[in-house]
Amino acid sequence: MKFMKLGTRPDTFYTEEATRTVSSDVPSDLVIRINNITYLLHKFPLLPKCGLLQRLLTDSGDSDNDSVELHDIPGGEDAFELCAKFCYGITINLSAHNFVRAFCAAKFLRMTESVEKGNFVLKLEAFFNSCILEGWKDSIVALQSTGKMIEWSENLGITRRCIDSIVEKILIPPAKVNWSFTYSRPGYNKKRHQSVPRDWWTEDISDLDIDLFRFIVTALRSTNMVQPQLIGEALHVYACRWLPDTTKIRPPESSASLTNQPVEKNRRVLETIVSMIPADRGSVSVNFLLRLLSTASFLGASPVTKTELIRRCGLQLDEVTVDDLLIPSHLSSDQYCYDIDLISVVLESFLVLWRIQYPAPSQDSQFMRSIRKVGKVIDCYLQVAAKDANMPVMKFISLAEALPDIARPKHDDLYKAINIYLKEHPDLNKAEKKRLCRILDCQKLSPEVCAHAVKNERLPLRTVVQVLFFDQERGFKATSQKLPPRELFSRAQETPFSETVQSKPKLPPDDRANRQEGTRRAPSPAIPERDQHKKLHLKSERNIVISREPGEVESEKVRETREEGISGSKMNPRKTMQGKSSSDHGHYKGRDR
Repeated sequence: MKFMKLGTRPDTFYTEEATRTVSSDVPSDLVIRINNITYLLHKFPLLPKCGLLQRLLTDSGDSDNDSVELHDIPGGEDAFELCAKFCYGITINLSAHNFVRAFCAAKFLRMTESVEKGNFVLKLEAFFNSCILEGWKDSIVALQSTGKMIEWSENLGITRRCIDSIVEKILIPPAKVNWSFTYSRPGYNKKRHQSVPRDWWTEDISDLDIDLFRFIVTALRSTNMVQPQLIGEALHVYACRWLPDTTKIRPPESSASLTNQPVEKNRRVLETIVSMIPADRGSVSVNFLLRLLSTASFLGASPVTKTELIRRCGLQLDEVTVDDLLIPSHLSSDQYCYDIDLISVVLESFLVLWRIQYPAPSQDSQFMRSIRKVGKVIDCYLQVAAKDANMPVMKFISLAEALPDIARPKHDDLYKAINIYLKEHPDLNKAEKKRLCRILDCQKLSPEVCAHAVKNERLPLRTVVQVLFFDQERGFKATSQKLPPRELFSRAQETPFSETVQSKPKLPPDDRANRQEGTRRAPSPAIPERDQHKKLHLKSERNIVISREPGEVESEKVRETREEGISGSKMNPRKTMQGKSSSDHGHYKGRDR
């Protein structure tokens, strides 16, 4: 910060009640009133340098004690006192903090070269050009001080010249920056980093008023020499500097204190920031957009601002992380839950935008990768939101159902979210549990998750049965895929399942009648041990038939027939049939006895 020292005399101004007086042997002959303060001064030091006082006293006529009212002087009594001390030769220190007030007041009092050589205005202009405009922070401080005298600063060209100086320095390549700047963000140490970061200027201009900040950003964008990401970073730094952070869950007393802040001013700052966001995708992060959207809901921003933020969030939702979505709701002051409505609106905007761009996406398209990434993040978000005790079940279901089927190739993460919700909300009734589990597709669960779901006592019985059914069906398909091609071909020629599952083989009519009659008359004779083993083996196979697919049962039957045909191919078919008939006849005949 640079200073300019003028005058050599000590300060002799003193205050008595509401009156400011200069210690002097000569009595005061000039009374100047500014607001509520009265100055008792002398004509001789002031009139030779102040053209305005000369005119006012000339118009009022000669008098031993003249009085002048200067209530409209820019900068008020402080600025006038600087000009008065300059006239008396009292030492004053000028800097970027008080330059604007002194310059506007000197212009108001007409302390120019036409009144007296080497006057106050000339010295102030030299200090402004050689010191303030040449310095980085001096220009920013001077520009900030113009906020209290906007019209005077604009008419005198102070505002424009300060903005031009700041923009000119921002456009200089970072390697050529040789002035001090503020960069207090984590990860940067001037001793370790010899190079200047590209966004070195963003933190210093964030101290400006929103209108002055907008002037600088607009001037930067008009040059087309600053990347949109740098403009977005400047907006991000400014928002963190001035807007309340509504993304952190606070206790009720600290959240209520936010209402004491100037809501109208914050709302204006927010809407101005949103209007300055570059149209380029990625100029700001989706995390920043979501925070702005949450703040807009909290401050009651205009519908236009909210709509624009929702659109921008939906456009970049595929860049989001779970932590970005953990935004608290501000519907009530005593209860806090995650703002699942906000996430639902953003997700809907994402789906609408991408359906317009990709009406028929392929499996390898960018849309498919994006929507599946979003689906993964949403399911992980649901797992976190499920732990919220204040999360309504219907809002949870609504967000889970908002994702299309193509967004979830698997339902493992969704199952975990439902399981957590059931665990954290044990008071759900039976109908609510069924409605919650209805969004789960059991066919898209992995075998590990199915094994867990079968033993999960929190799930409704209907869901458990569905998991068992589809898990068993998956096992059947896996078994059938392992069969050799010959067996798969043989299935097409097999008999229907209804015929295969009969407990007894078909016999000729006479043999069937003899067997039924023998069964009624007397028990069968003792069966040898070898035959008993075959009978038990056949019985076990018949039991297995019920749980197998029809093709598998028929395949076993065809295989047995083929084996019997191969083993008996060396025998005479006729003798085989005769022997088989006689043995069967003898067997049934024995049972008749």
